[in-house]
Amino acid sequence: MSYRTRTRLLAATLLLLLATLLPPVARPATAAMRQPPSPPTLFGLNMYVTGRERSDAEAAALVAMAGAIGARWTREEICWACWGREDENRFYDRRIGMLADAGIGIVGMLLTTPKEYRDPGCVRYALDTGQPEYWCAPTSMDAYADWAARVVERYDGDGYRDAPGSPRVAAWEIWNEPDMDGTWLPRADPGAYALMLRKAYDAIKRADPSATVLNGGVYVFDGVGQGAFMDRVVELAGWNSFDVLSIHPWLIDHAPDDPSLINPIERFDVTVPGRIALAQRWLAARGGGKPLWVTEVGWSTCGGACAPQFAKSEEQQADYLVRTFVLAAAAGVAHVSYFQLEDKFGGAQQPWGPAAILNDSLSPKLAYLAYGTMVAQLQFARYQGTGPLHQPGSVANYRFALPEGGTVDVLWSLRGARTLELPLTAGLNAALVQRDGAEESLAGRSVRLNLGERPIYVRQQAGRARAFAETGHTVRDPFLRAWERGGGLAVLGLPLGPERVERGADGRDRRVQWFERNRLELHPENAPPNDVLSGLLGVEALARRGVDWRSLPTVSGPPAQGCRYFPETGHSLCPPFRAFWERNGGLSVFGYPISEPAQELVEGGRLLTVQYFERSRFEEHPELPASSRVQLSRLGAELKP
Repeated sequence: MSYRTRTRLLAATLLLLLATLLPPVARPATAAMRQPPSPPTLFGLNMYVTGRERSDAEAAALVAMAGAIGARWTREEICWACWGREDENRFYDRRIGMLADAGIGIVGMLLTTPKEYRDPGCVRYALDTGQPEYWCAPTSMDAYADWAARVVERYDGDGYRDAPGSPRVAAWEIWNEPDMDGTWLPRADPGAYALMLRKAYDAIKRADPSATVLNGGVYVFDGVGQGAFMDRVVELAGWNSFDVLSIHPWLIDHAPDDPSLINPIERFDVTVPGRIALAQRWLAARGGGKPLWVTEVGWSTCGGACAPQFAKSEEQQADYLVRTFVLAAAAGVAHVSYFQLEDKFGGAQQPWGPAAILNDSLSPKLAYLAYGTMVAQLQFARYQGTGPLHQPGSVANYRFALPEGGTVDVLWSLRGARTLELPLTAGLNAALVQRDGAEESLAGRSVRLNLGERPIYVRQQAGRARAFAETGHTVRDPFLRAWERGGGLAVLGLPLGPERVERGADGRDRRVQWFERNRLELHPENAPPNDVLSGLLGVEALARRGVDWRSLPTVSGPPAQGCRYFPETGHSLCPPFRAFWERNGGLSVFGYPISEPAQELVEGGRLLTVQYFERSRFEEHPELPASSRVQLSRLGAELKP
């Protein structure tokens, strides 16, 4: 048994064991409501959760690890060759539902050819050359388009002929790299691909007029440019045969912005920004009006398994990942999907597979941590322009504006280590954030920065911030104000992660931050102090166990002296829980009681008396002194995705 197989089996076994210990998760009635809206944000990953190589346990682990770093979009394969003849496919229903339940949006790739639509000559060619025959071009583009329409109808979230839970896939990519001989056998054919794209586009739009359709991602210099592959495709299929141009600007042997790859005299620029600029010029020349997405890009830690020029260190991989997203944002790219979360190919595709940011054991590489820090710093920011230290070809200083005021500067050096002074803005709180998340406060009129290839962040914003060394996370206003007002450490506990975006039960995306005992949510439609509210974690904890609190037994009045009755929910509040509820904020912090006290196994396996409230669960610890006998359950730690 290989090391990869052993580690995957161990991870799967541990996850299955956890699944037997935890209560079952109640799937929401409409999974589509939990997915992000289209168009996607800048930050995506090729997760390959729909890969049939993965067990359900491993797929669930990857979804959880992607969520932990704020990745909310994934590019996923949906295989025609393994779909079958029926409208439904339970495997894809399950995996796409898993992503939908986690609030992760999907770019679905519709690819590969079933045996009945493979040309015999192409099959012989594939066997003779040792290539997978499922990459043979379909002999019937009408059959491909019909299948695409059925898949789109199943995942359009409209309630008609949907997969269970109505998960939605909002964007569809027609094949993958059709400009490459290896993924369009026997050889790339723009005429055949143009027919596929035209027919599939029309079929998808009939099934879901609101769907976004991408061309199959193409390599830049082969796929776009004067007289290149996509020119011929557009001539035959029409400019209206896709909504978004999908490109793969791989630069696996250099830094993304290596100055040596630019010759301004000859107008030669093969950096990642140069490749993006070429594609944007092509879009403008063809008529414009279409956004550009980067659906594959990455750097490999393949070591001795590949040519030396392709083997990058984990440090370089992490640096180049962050720099690429920042450079793409500066170029106006709407979405970047890094390749990949974990090596679906098991080392079989070198050097591409080890571009993954997780090892085969699912342990994180430095790039995994760097991705999470990048999202935490920039997910709510908007690219503003270059900063005061920016020197093309020498020093990178890209500035992003924060929605509540303030900026985030992302800086690195392109030509060796250097020390520079960055002016700070008076009246704003400043912090230096390292690529991997370490944060320190800054003061004064300027900060002296030691710059190298590793990107750093200088964050300046209005309001206060507090870093918690215990968990390594920072809480900023307005969440910090709400945390303090809501009881701080005693009531809400420590932060469990940075701010992130989640879709609520009402279908709206909100900024949230998770704490040990609750989740704070930003509601900008409300005036302060009600612009930050605690999540309904008591309700959600019961729902996770399959319990609707409204079905629980109620009482008609206070059951004993010293109790208080709430007709709004039909439940009472008695000692010792009543004193704690009233002393620590009452209705505004905990909400109404939604159960009567009952015995329940809690964290640690102890049987205690508990009572559920809209936003919390109280526990009675009779062995403790009266002043600390009532404790709050760590529902945030239990429920955090």
